[in-house]
Amino acid sequence: MDEQELDVPVSRRGAPIRSSVVLALIMLGLSGCASHEPGMEHGHIAQPPSTEGPFCEHHPFGEVKGGAVQRTLGAKTPEPLGSTSDDYPYNVGKVLVLSHPLDLLPPEIARIHRGLVKRFTGKFVKDGVTAWSGVDLERLVGISVERRVFDFRTHQTRVVPDPVFTQADEQSFARKWSDGQRTEVEVVKVFPINLIEAQVFVCAANPVWADKKPLPEEEDDSAMSEGATDVFLLDHRHSQDLSYQYEKPVYMTQGLATILGNIWQHAPRGPAW
Repeated sequence: MDEQELDVPVSRRGAPIRSSVVLALIMLGLSGCASHEPGMEHGHIAQPPSTEGPFCEHHPFGEVKGGAVQRTLGAKTPEPLGSTSDDYPYNVGKVLVLSHPLDLLPPEIARIHRGLVKRFTGKFVKDGVTAWSGVDLERLVGISVERRVFDFRTHQTRVVPDPVFTQADEQSFARKWSDGQRTEVEVVKVFPINLIEAQVFVCAANPVWADKKPLPEEEDDSAMSEGATDVFLLDHRHSQDLSYQYEKPVYMTQGLATILGNIWQHAPRGPAW
């Protein structure tokens, strides 16, 4: 009697217990199969949500991306340090003589995480000249860097003079390095942009981010061109300990060209050079 009373409850209780264990094992196995590398979703790099302004009609910069977007996922790294005019206003109007060659990428340009970078690489009559223009949406500044290089060991024949600053050259300074055979000089201009300009820029850039069409093929005008121009949209985000970097080479649309032209109308003129 006692055994029968015990047998029935045990068997009735045992069935759901075993089913729960089996279900848990199945779910564990499925979760193991579905496990993915941090920062990845369905085999693609995930894009963390962004609520950072400035906005265009309530849409953040680069909310929708398409086409040939270069995506990189890595560990979050500290902000690079560098001498920039907005961080070090006492450098304005000076030529800073360095003990090492100039960085491959000027610090002011390297610090742009969200915005645009335009690069000009000179050739022929502009040989030895590299120029960068940038819009930094995080710091709400426009940036212009012009670098000139002269090297006795190459075919470059123009000596690079020192820029001459005046009291009117606000928010401009220069860096210089020379070892007797090679001279590198760059003039840096950093100037504020207002929130309205930043919002209009986002409105012009978002359709370019979303555009899936490939870049148009460049015409072969190497015999006449003074150099090559590249334009990039940048959107670097952080989520916990991960860094998501999106870069897209783009064509300079009429909308982007117009807003950049308006922004650069109040850029500092810079020194005589």
